[in-house]
Amino acid sequence: MKKERNPEKELELLDHLGELRGRLFRSIVFIVIGMAVAWIFFDQLYALLLQPAINVLSKTGMKFLQTTFVQGFTLRMQVSLIGGLILAAPFWTTEIWLFIAPGLTKQERKALYFVAPLSIVLFALGVFLCFLAMPRALDWFVSLSPPNTELRPDVARTLVFFVQMYLAFGLMFELPIVMMFLAKIGLVNTRLMIRFWREATVVIAVGAAVMTPSNDAFTMMMMAVPMVILYFLSISLVRMVESRG
Repeated sequence: MKKERNPEKELELLDHLGELRGRLFRSIVFIVIGMAVAWIFFDQLYALLLQPAINVLSKTGMKFLQTTFVQGFTLRMQVSLIGGLILAAPFWTTEIWLFIAPGLTKQERKALYFVAPLSIVLFALGVFLCFLAMPRALDWFVSLSPPNTELRPDVARTLVFFVQMYLAFGLMFELPIVMMFLAKIGLVNTRLMIRFWREATVVIAVGAAVMTPSNDAFTMMMMAVPMVILYFLSISLVRMVESRG
């Protein structure tokens, strides 16, 4: 039996796709503008992202190594993209919010008003902690260098490594948000979290070992210890979700 077409639903779908296309286009424009600003202030952003490595190299009088003629341009593009995404974040996240908000209930919108700022704060906290941990980790790496060697790290690989570290710390610090979501859909509760806190600590330690590209003990501890604290904070947040459920 042939299914009848529903012109109203088709028009509604086309309207949604048109709105999505418009918001994606505006988001891209915002990011491009942010990239242009980041390109102009490249020196400051470059110094900020790689400050821990720059400090370590300055102690030994060493510098980064550029291996190709075009590497400087590629590095500028990478830094500009990172800076553009960060600078334009308030604008493209607003576009995402305006697209999904009409489909949410009042209670869901109220929950996002709490969760969205908390996730930003936790991510920033993770990045900041990584920024503090990296100098100690790099000093430890340098201390393991064989005799009669000269440290000249590749600048592009170092940038990628640092961005990976910042992202790893930032994402791992989203643990309370993840636990609140799991509680909301009924997969976890405070009783289970309290009962299995030892197992959760082991999982966190393993996760920290996997997520940190450096794989050194100090950096892993700098990630794992705050995450264990965040796990116990998550218990209170899950209890809050349960009380409202």
